[in-house]
Amino acid sequence: MLTRKFATAVAVTFSLTAGGAYAAGPFIGGNYTQMQYDNEEYDSDTLKIDSAVFRAGYEFNDYLGMEIRGGMGFDEDSRGIVDFEMDNMYGAYVKLSAPLAESVHPYIIGGYTKMKGTVKAEGSLAGVNYQVDDSRRFEDQSYGAGIDVNLTDTLGMNLEYMRYFDKDEEEISGISVGLRSAF
Repeated sequence: MLTRKFATAVAVTFSLTAGGAYAAGPFIGGNYTQMQYDNEEYDSDTLKIDSAVFRAGYEFNDYLGMEIRGGMGFDEDSRGIVDFEMDNMYGAYVKLSAPLAESVHPYIIGGYTKMKGTVKAEGSLAGVNYQVDDSRRFEDQSYGAGIDVNLTDTLGMNLEYMRYFDKDEEEISGISVGLRSAF
């Protein structure tokens, strides 16, 4: 239900914005990202961490771009016996776009991400108490999809889903919305 309302709001926003011409070249931007951590080993609900991600990159043309990202988490989340906190993340990506219009560019993105975070779990299993406090790095190939909408010649916004980490029984993904400026 919430997803449908969000998608409708995004569609209305995109249809009401005045489109600017696509600006190939360098850009910088920032996104609010809600990181989602899921760990099947501890059978926990999905944990959600608010984070800020800085983006910088270069659009070669309407179809190909590259970008780097760096970010940090603002808080931690606990559900049941599991607690997750994201300290920082960074990565490099290649972006392939397929323009729908002069100002609307859906894309797929792929690359490699490194994150540092802390996973804590505390509970008992078969009468034995356990406690895990594991500060570690998460590294994996990353991929996602999104849409860029140019509001003016130099200002644009985007909406994106990204799977940053998926190994063994752990997954970290993120839904983000942000602004970028071409120069």
